[in-house]
Amino acid sequence: MKTRTPSVALLGFSKVERGAIQSKYFTSGSLVYRNQARLSSELVAKISKIYVLEGDQVDIGQELVKLDDVSVRAEIAQAEAQLARARIDVMRLERELEGKYSDWLRILELQSKGMVSKQAADLAHVTFDSARFQLEANRKNAIQEEAALSQKMKLLEKTVIRSPIRGVVIAIPMKVGETAVASATSLAGSSLMTIADAESMLVEALIPEFDIGRIKLGQKAQMTTRSAPNVTFLGKVTKIAKSMVSDSAGKGVSDNKTIRTVSVQIEFESLSTDFIAGMSCDLSLLESSQENALLIPLKAIRYDETKSELNFVSGSKRDYFVWVAHEGKAQKKKVELGFANEEKQEVRKGLTEGMLIVSSPPGILDAMREGDVLHEPGAK
Repeated sequence: MKTRTPSVALLGFSKVERGAIQSKYFTSGSLVYRNQARLSSELVAKISKIYVLEGDQVDIGQELVKLDDVSVRAEIAQAEAQLARARIDVMRLERELEGKYSDWLRILELQSKGMVSKQAADLAHVTFDSARFQLEANRKNAIQEEAALSQKMKLLEKTVIRSPIRGVVIAIPMKVGETAVASATSLAGSSLMTIADAESMLVEALIPEFDIGRIKLGQKAQMTTRSAPNVTFLGKVTKIAKSMVSDSAGKGVSDNKTIRTVSVQIEFESLSTDFIAGMSCDLSLLESSQENALLIPLKAIRYDETKSELNFVSGSKRDYFVWVAHEGKAQKKKVELGFANEEKQEVRKGLTEGMLIVSSPPGILDAMREGDVLHEPGAK
């Protein structure tokens, strides 16, 4: 059989060796705050004061924004006047009721002496009952006016926006003089300020649905960022969402043409104080590891693809192999693969430690044939 000799000057060889390997899943993410509050107004009013600046630390209950309260105070004054009038009416009717009661008792006494008719006594009782019912109605009206005043006083409290959490001011989209509106997210002016707990920063990654099975709670993770490229941060997966995320175009998650993703949160042992929410980062999540594995360069692996049918479903099957240098010639060896990282591949079957394989370059590996003559390192 006639053999060929590849361009041996470019061939790279590697020995099958033993070592540790970790299988990792690589993706990207962004820094977000787990605890943050977007403050909005419950009133439509102009902003009269803003007490803080972006980057300021704030405490729970601290005053942040003051809304114009002139109209609210006017409503309070009106409600106070109506309540006072209602209470005066109650006092007047209480005195009238006392008089009607006394009149009824006097007429009853005169009736017992035969000085007035029964009809006169009944009329006095009806008059007394009517006064009593009128007093009760006015008392309820006074309660309603008191409740209305209480509501107006609560509106006055809402003209002062306070911090619901302890944290740092990360956004102030509004300015003094602009009009705040009720918290309808689609309207300008609905967001007054955003407060975030700086210690609650974590990473959120959107994992494609076909890869989510590779992500587990507690899974170890490493992160690098462009702002700190020489530092690796260590953490773990703490939350995997139970629903899909819609795409940015607003398509529903039922759209089969959309690559659907699952939100995954990763918390880290420590993060730089210079990090800002929205920064991007690179992630590697540890899937598994093997301490005593047979390892070869990932670039040395090739495969043959053949058609196959499984349960009446057409598909393709890949048979992986490498080119082994055997007695100066290329020998095709099928392999069973295990874990892999960005450089190394574990081989579980097909090779033994110390074997010499052809690992580069890709063009020659793709064109290589069984029996091709190889000039191994050190050969004459």
